[in-house]
Amino acid sequence: MTKQLSILLLVLFVVTAPKNLYSQKKNNDPFARSARLPDFSVGMLFNANTMVKYKVPGGSLAFNSTYYDFDRRFLVGVEVAKNIMQHKASVLTENDPIVIADQSLFRQLIYNQTIYGLRGGWMFRNTIFITVGTGVELLDQFRESRGKEGSNLPDIFLQKSNNKITLFYTKYGIQYKHKYWIYDFFYSSRGLGVGINYFFNG
Repeated sequence: MTKQLSILLLVLFVVTAPKNLYSQKKNNDPFARSARLPDFSVGMLFNANTMVKYKVPGGSLAFNSTYYDFDRRFLVGVEVAKNIMQHKASVLTENDPIVIADQSLFRQLIYNQTIYGLRGGWMFRNTIFITVGTGVELLDQFRESRGKEGSNLPDIFLQKSNNKITLFYTKYGIQYKHKYWIYDFFYSSRGLGVGINYFFNG
């Protein structure tokens, strides 16, 4: 019985030893650890702005970088966004605000938008991540006006109102990872977003 047990232990050692020795050698190799890039991604997200107060016309583009820790099962990242339809004040030959107000028709408000945000999340699986984002949204307000018929004013022109608005927002999303690509889907009261990220260690 003792002889049979010894033979069985010897067989197990022979079968498992090469794998264990290779794993230890790989884990203890400092070059192998340093050669691997950190688990992070860079990407772009399109946000369709929703019909809420301080609506930003059109959509926004957000650029982000995210770090993934598969051992602790979390992710963290940063993002910057701007609306696609950026606006500047029109250059008018007539600078008298009273004359401009008398010879034009106010139509609506337009905003330039810049967002600085953070994102974090938890790994539900190695391919599905639940995420939460928060940040600060900066808005510049404009008056969009239309010159009256017969006036020297442009058909449509913009004036800065010198009114800057700061909003705090939160958004929720899900990410799906497939090899080198991570797909984003986000929701917030300010908009709906979809994006794609390149993962360097796919």
